[in-house]
Amino acid sequence: MKTYFLDTSVIIDYLRGKEEAVNLVDGLKGKLVSSNICLSELYEGIYRSKNKNAESTVLEFFSGLSKTYGLNQKIAQEFGSLRKNLKQKGEIIEDLDIMIAATCLVYNLSLVTLNKRHFSRVKGLDIV
Repeated sequence: MKTYFLDTSVIIDYLRGKEEAVNLVDGLKGKLVSSNICLSELYEGIYRSKNKNAESTVLEFFSGLSKTYGLNQKIAQEFGSLRKNLKQKGEIIEDLDIMIAATCLVYNLSLVTLNKRHFSRVKGLDIV
């Protein structure tokens, strides 16, 4: 069974009820996962939001995922390698995006994102 890593951009639009993201996520056939990195990015929005239910909505969404990845040595090593390669090519992207890509590569996950432009710079990354 295929495993799909949901990026922050998709989660935000899904939780906002945007049709494209809802149809995309609901149409995936396989396990849905994300990471504490995405959760961290979402917390920025929670703290900026005037919606008092924002945190509980995000945490409820994450509780329904098959897994939420943390950081470990394998991901750290892949991050270092990816960042070096992207920097050498002059194609650097944000560090958090590199960590997300590293997680996907280490665990052979398909990345579901609305930010294909950045992530397409990462060689070998399966992007949905």
